[in-house]
Amino acid sequence: MGATTGENEVSGAMAVAGGAQRSRGRPSRKEAEAIDRSVLEAARESFLAHGFTATTMDAIAARAGVTKATLYQRYDDKVAMLRAVLHERVAAWSAVSDRRAVNRGDTLDKRLEHYARSITRWSRDPEVRSFGELIRECWGTARAVAEEMQTIRVTRMLDVIEKDIREFGPKAGVTAANPRLIAELFLGMIGGVHRYLEDSGQADDAAIAQLCLDQAVNMFVAGKSSW
Repeated sequence: MGATTGENEVSGAMAVAGGAQRSRGRPSRKEAEAIDRSVLEAARESFLAHGFTATTMDAIAARAGVTKATLYQRYDDKVAMLRAVLHERVAAWSAVSDRRAVNRGDTLDKRLEHYARSITRWSRDPEVRSFGELIRECWGTARAVAEEMQTIRVTRMLDVIEKDIREFGPKAGVTAANPRLIAELFLGMIGGVHRYLEDSGQADDAAIAQLCLDQAVNMFVAGKSSW
């Protein structure tokens, strides 16, 4: 026999009670993940809008729509919050770079050209620039985080370039004695080109920037016999 109206009402009441009980207890995994995303987004927006020093944990909690207790359950302090935000953005940017990796080319020259252009493209990204300013502020207020982010950024790029020098160098007729050093010199050269463009007021001229980068990479590769 089917359930009576009374039985349906009781079942419905139990379901509502169960839902109410759950909402007052520990959040589900899905709810916890949603809270995590909301907190990170609120922290990111606050840090970028007001800087590290002016941003408070109270403000982040209010923007995320959570209690301070919920926030401190996840992060001990503002430095830990900033570290989490930066790691999340680095992971997101890395995912984008990985998707672009199919266009790196199949020779050492092409791959170095790709990295030079990729570094330049990222340096112009509005969000990356904003985070760069935030990290510069942190050298005086959260130095450990700034150093950590600098290490992550540089190390990741060095690892990728060193790997390609080892793999594609022999195909180009050169086996570098110290691939890591060559990768470091390459990044230093690209950084020098960027500084030249900034100092000369040509950083926003895409055509000039591309010409300078291509020439620098060509000269760098032309000297590969000395690697």
